[in-house]
Amino acid sequence: MKQLSIAGCGWLGLALAQHLTAKSWQISGCSRNLETLTTLKQHGIAATYMDLDGEFRCPEPSTLFASEWLFINVPPGRHQQDNAYADRVALLAQAAKSHGVNKVIFVSSTAVYQDGADYPNVNEQSALASDVRAATMLEAEAVIKQHFEQWMILRPAGLVGGERHPGRFLAGKVGLAGAGAPINLVHRDDVIAAVEMLLEQPQWGEIFNLSAPKTCNRGEFYPQAAQALGLTAPSFSDELQNGKKVDSSKICRAGFEFCYPNVMTMPPLAN
Repeated sequence: MKQLSIAGCGWLGLALAQHLTAKSWQISGCSRNLETLTTLKQHGIAATYMDLDGEFRCPEPSTLFASEWLFINVPPGRHQQDNAYADRVALLAQAAKSHGVNKVIFVSSTAVYQDGADYPNVNEQSALASDVRAATMLEAEAVIKQHFEQWMILRPAGLVGGERHPGRFLAGKVGLAGAGAPINLVHRDDVIAAVEMLLEQPQWGEIFNLSAPKTCNRGEFYPQAAQALGLTAPSFSDELQNGKKVDSSKICRAGFEFCYPNVMTMPPLAN
């Protein structure tokens, strides 16, 4: 039986667990949220509590690390933690490795790439940003590379899908900068499909961007997204804003096809 452990069963991890369970995968997962743990168990997913704040706390590590495969989707979070993000990822990696995990997919972010006034097209070899957010993610990526020989890293753009509708992001705001900056989004279903492909056809030691290839700019996208929800469309000023266009052609060359390649027609925007 195919098995996968999922560290971080939130908006993306839970949907991945449900998708793979429906395909007869044996899934184990974790969360700090008791309601999420209940939901996991209701879907037939072996679930246990896990916390990385300060130290690795998990009452049933053998339940969580029941597979040699581990999908890590534990974002840095917006609240102050007792230890740095890279340190928390290291705690998880050490615990996983000690329980027999040796194959890892880690979810990072396209925030690691440098923005520019000329909206550069960025691929996996492009210049990296030096701001705090980028440094945080890059340090965590380095931890994964240090702890595992068999690893893959996904760098998704802004995640949408389900209840996460981009029409809410800027609705009603006025005088926004950066009307011409490119939109970089990827649908949750495409992230799940990419993970499934990499589980079936591993590409060890590789980093892959995930962003819908057919995009537009902020001034075009956000008014339509808001109107799709019946919300007040945002307005933009002439003020410029740095940005980038994320290139996902590498994963496409590996055989991946986007379910929703166009940001203007992906659900729920086009429901």
